[in-house]
Amino acid sequence: MLTFKILGPLEVVREGRALPLGAAKQRALIACLLVHEGEVVSTDRLIDDLWGQDAPSTAEHMLHVYVSRFRKLLEDDGPKVLLTQAPGYRIELGPDDVLDAALFEVLLRQARDDTQGDPAHRLDVLNRALGLWRGTPLADVAYEAFAQAPAGRLEELRATAEEERIEALLALGRVQEAIPELDALVTRYPLREQLRAQQMLALYRAGRQADALGAFQDARQTLARELGVDPGPALRSLEEAILRHDPALLVPEATSTRPNGVPQEPGPPIRHRRRLGWVLVPAVVVLALVVLSLSLPIGDEPDGGPEVMATGPQSSDALLLRWSEDPGSEAFGGPGDQVVLGGARTTLGYMAFGYTAAARTSGVAERDYDAAVWLVTAPDGWNRVQSPSFASAGNQRVADAAVLDDAIVAVGIDESSGDFDAAVWLSATDEPGWSRVDASSPSLRQTNDQGMRDVTVAGSTLVAVGFERVEEEDDAASWTSTDGRTWVRSVLGALTGPGDQQMATVVTLDDLVVAAGFSFEGDGDAAIWTSPDGTHWQRIVDDSLGGPGDQKINAIAAGGPGLVAVGEETVGGETDAVAWVSSDGSDWDRVDDPAGAFGGAGAQRMFAVTSSPLGVVAAGEDDVGRDTDAAVWTSADGTTWERLPGDTPAMSALTDFGRQSIKVLIASDDGFLALGAEGRGADDDADAWIGLAVR
Repeated sequence: MLTFKILGPLEVVREGRALPLGAAKQRALIACLLVHEGEVVSTDRLIDDLWGQDAPSTAEHMLHVYVSRFRKLLEDDGPKVLLTQAPGYRIELGPDDVLDAALFEVLLRQARDDTQGDPAHRLDVLNRALGLWRGTPLADVAYEAFAQAPAGRLEELRATAEEERIEALLALGRVQEAIPELDALVTRYPLREQLRAQQMLALYRAGRQADALGAFQDARQTLARELGVDPGPALRSLEEAILRHDPALLVPEATSTRPNGVPQEPGPPIRHRRRLGWVLVPAVVVLALVVLSLSLPIGDEPDGGPEVMATGPQSSDALLLRWSEDPGSEAFGGPGDQVVLGGARTTLGYMAFGYTAAARTSGVAERDYDAAVWLVTAPDGWNRVQSPSFASAGNQRVADAAVLDDAIVAVGIDESSGDFDAAVWLSATDEPGWSRVDASSPSLRQTNDQGMRDVTVAGSTLVAVGFERVEEEDDAASWTSTDGRTWVRSVLGALTGPGDQQMATVVTLDDLVVAAGFSFEGDGDAAIWTSPDGTHWQRIVDDSLGGPGDQKINAIAAGGPGLVAVGEETVGGETDAVAWVSSDGSDWDRVDDPAGAFGGAGAQRMFAVTSSPLGVVAAGEDDVGRDTDAAVWTSADGTTWERLPGDTPAMSALTDFGRQSIKVLIASDDGFLALGAEGRGADDDADAWIGLAVR
């Protein structure tokens, strides 16, 4: 099966693997043939499209070479797909082959044919259609003359599909979801009066008449400034209807179905759990911390006198860290498991997020998991935050949190309805009281499985990322919110594809949102997505993210030249740590490891990375058989790394008897807070570590 993609950068995927398409001219040839799929394109026209008036005397020969190379790239399918037919060439797709632009138009026609039917079904079809988009159509050749007309036509169809999708949302009465999406669409298409009308109608139905009239004035001013015209009759009539409170503008009767027509009542519990990455693998993670250690000034020695610092043997730039641990806190003890998945520094103090599980009654007995938040403030140490919103039927987990204005917003997953749903909890920044965001919101609860894994703040918008499972495959997923309570599910851009994709981590760099994770299309590759607003996503195609074996990114942070991503790579059964850097989120370089800092006798994995004025630190584990030690790497700029040797006194807290692993890193004023687990035998003990920097 071949999949040809032009709704974004050019891609050709064969049996789940993206093919290397070669030089710019060869990519242009493929794009030119695809926009005329099923038609014969003459040799003369191809030469003119590729070289224009500057065509060299060897152009026809070079064209034949590009055709031959492309056929070879397609292997056995080449001669059947790229046909020689006088006076040129033709691409003829097989019955199982797909051109994303053609599929988009088929789905768009299906949605239009259903205008008198179920708006929920129409919305689902439009979501699938818009989900095929990964960026600017024909992005590789956007400035070539032959691409202008087809790219413009596709953009017009995309804008029309966006309008029809908003119309379906409004028909379902889901104005709170439509409003932030309309804000983004009006910014992108400021001259489209249909979008302006939908924006006014959504605001009016949300009880925001003044904002609706303000949107009309903004449309009038924009049209006058850009085109020198007044709003059309439809827009003026809508303004008049809003002014007189026309009953015809009221919200239609709410539908009792979910977006795909399935009733909202929870289904029966699902006993068989499918693979969904981290959310299906319970891990025992426990922690403790004396918060007073975080306030130690740089250079102070703990009781017991000086000790040898952990640093690389020959680098004067390496960050010197002294690691220590505390006996623990009762807040993390007791029967069962206490699991930490994320952490954050807030105005209330340091917070840890995760879940708790009841003690096992047998090796196969199912257990109930409840969301959990721990807070540490001097001098009391860690305390478990109690809230009825953390527990209900089924399992709940908090993955991570971000602070927006005066609210702490925690995201995660909920299984109380019988399947996996995205979940959000809120707390004020001046008081640790938590409430659960409406669990029945269509943006958080779908018939498929979803889960949020990380969240960041981009300007005044929260962006959460994670996964969705559709027809036995995982797709990347994202959500946005301006207040933490009302969320909009993103269906735009390169979030789907063959195989499995998951977003595991997200960060903001200047005006760009960057998410990372993995994509399994045969072998596993690290995956990067970028977005200007958390809604429209583009998948980054970069050779440095792939390679032999499997790669995946576990964490990403601002640092080094701009961004640093860390994770793991498995080749031939051996797993090593791996890191990438980027200055802009789009072009990535894999970090060379000439000194072997990322490898070793066992499996090395980086789970966390953070940056501070002291330098960049990554952490994870070194798994050698039954003995797992926490592992730490440091770097001055993200491009040259050193592994802190585990056989020094300064690292003894991380390499003690038993199992240690670091899952979370948070930069403090004078060092780093690491949250993780320490276990001996079948018992896992609470633990946390403080890495203090020493000059």
